[in-house]
Amino acid sequence: MLVWNADLSLRVTSLSARLRDLAGIGSGVPGLHVSDLWGNDDRLAIALAAHHWALEGESLAFEAPIGGTPYHCEVEPLQDPSGAVVGVAGRAIEVSDGANLDAQAMLHAERSAGMGTWFEDLRTGAVTMSEGLAMLLGTPRHVRSLDIRAFDHPDDRAMIAETIAEFGNADGYICDHRILCLGSRVRVVRERVRAVFDDRGVAIARVGTLIDITDLKEREAELAELALQDPLTRLPNRASLEERLASAIARCNRDERACAVLFLDIDGFKSINDERGHFFGDRALIAIAHRLARNVRASDMVARLGGDEFVILIDDLFTEEAGLDAARKLLHSLDDPFVINGEDVHVSASIGVAVYPHSGLNPQQLLEIADREMYAVKQNGGRGVKLANASSWLAGSSADHRPFAILESA
Repeated sequence: MLVWNADLSLRVTSLSARLRDLAGIGSGVPGLHVSDLWGNDDRLAIALAAHHWALEGESLAFEAPIGGTPYHCEVEPLQDPSGAVVGVAGRAIEVSDGANLDAQAMLHAERSAGMGTWFEDLRTGAVTMSEGLAMLLGTPRHVRSLDIRAFDHPDDRAMIAETIAEFGNADGYICDHRILCLGSRVRVVRERVRAVFDDRGVAIARVGTLIDITDLKEREAELAELALQDPLTRLPNRASLEERLASAIARCNRDERACAVLFLDIDGFKSINDERGHFFGDRALIAIAHRLARNVRASDMVARLGGDEFVILIDDLFTEEAGLDAARKLLHSLDDPFVINGEDVHVSASIGVAVYPHSGLNPQQLLEIADREMYAVKQNGGRGVKLANASSWLAGSSADHRPFAILESA
């Protein structure tokens, strides 16, 4: 194995004796640069480009000859205890006979990591790619007319073309996008490309890497979803509700519409937990959440704030009465018992209603006012609906205007 280290200027700080011999470098040569390790073998500056990427924090595997013998090389950033990049560490294994176990292990690592490298000589059009890239794309390795763009996902091609157009004469670019591999496999990759220039500043080659980040992107999406989701019921949580409510208010301003916030609390839910246990109570909350979600429109939102408190956003309304109608529907949706672990469970709810723009002008105001109205229902026995600023309970017959009278009896 050949080993070397370089500093931030890519000046070699240490190297193995065998590498020095292969590169034909005497022990007394001062100020050795990594490009000197390859000499004329690295005519397209593949190794040099890889070292520059390592200084940017990337680890890279590539193949290049040293002293006329092909080697599988890996470079990675050297970091100090604080995590700052202070140089590059490299190693290389001869792969000409395919018998070296270390070489096979390095190649296997590249394939397992879902990464690969390609090199294009812009003067001849010749393209070479690593074994890892061939495996990722599902294509034979030894081709000389590889069109890497042919693997771009059709829906991402415009974005990729825009990124490449911005590339121009710059040193390189980075782009996350999807590829369509042979066999119709769709993967998400991080593509990095660097141009190699001659002494006149003319681009003579391109060096690119593709790293399969499908699993990473899926995990990022899962974490983003969980951050906006109640872990028990899988309903949206407060953060998601406030974000959606802010958008609804902006839309109401634009379209001169209204929206309603319904603050719903299950009456006497504490007794269910106390008498039957929290596991039973959790099952009941999940069942309640599903029923509430089935009794609103697809454009509306049911969120859980915690405990037995739910908030429902009724969007795109013309009148306050439409918000009350939605609240009445949700109230009556709980009339039928829930079957939990073979037992019938009867629940009712208290609902406070705040309508934008009549009751409040921002998400916080609407939530606070709807919460206050819900509490007023609770104080008067529960199982009712109360509209903010209204003088009556509005749960059953809207003709009854008795102040603080519960029109829906348990």
